[in-house]
Amino acid sequence: MALPSPYIFIFTGTSGSGRKTAAHQALRGSGIVHIPSCTDRPPRSREHPDSDYRYVSETQFDLMCRSDFFAETVRIDRYRYGIGRRYLNMASESGQHVYLILNREGSDAIREQYGERVVRIFLYVDKNTVQERLESKGTSYEVVDSYLRHYNDEVTYRKHCEHIIENVNLKETIARIKSIVDGYLK
Repeated sequence: MALPSPYIFIFTGTSGSGRKTAAHQALRGSGIVHIPSCTDRPPRSREHPDSDYRYVSETQFDLMCRSDFFAETVRIDRYRYGIGRRYLNMASESGQHVYLILNREGSDAIREQYGERVVRIFLYVDKNTVQERLESKGTSYEVVDSYLRHYNDEVTYRKHCEHIIENVNLKETIARIKSIVDGYLK
C-alpha cells in the first residue's frame, strides 16, 4: 500500500505579519521540515543564513534559474526569491511533510504544481500594526515603505487560502497553527 503524499504547508500573508516567527515557533520539534527560499538579496540585520533564507549572488541565482533548479521564483522589488525543486522532491519521496514561507505568487505556483497536498495558512495584521512592529525592530525606512506599499495587494490573497489567522497574539496564533496542522496529520 502506497503512503499518502506528504503535505506542503505554506505560510503566506502580509509582509510584517509575523508569519515566519509564528511558523517556526509553531512547528519547532514537530518533524515538519522548513525549506527556506533562496534569494539574491543581502541578509538584513536580524536574519540568519540557511534558517531564514539561502543567500546567493545574482550570478548564482541566474545559473540556478537556467538549470531549472527552482520550483517557483518571484521578484519582489529589486530582489528574486525561489524554492528549490530538488528539496521539495526529496521531501516528497521520503514522505516528509514540509513548510514554506512564501508570498502569493510563490504560493500559487507551488499550489499549481503540487495540488491538494498544499495547505495555505494566511497570516495578517492590520497595516498600522505592520508599521509599528517593523519600526520597533529598527527596520529601515526603505523596508517599511516596501512592506506598506505591498500590503493592500497581499491582504486580498486571504480569500484564496485554506486557513486565515489574524496574528494579534503570537501565543494564540501558534496554538491555532498547531491545531490546523494536527488536523491534517491525523
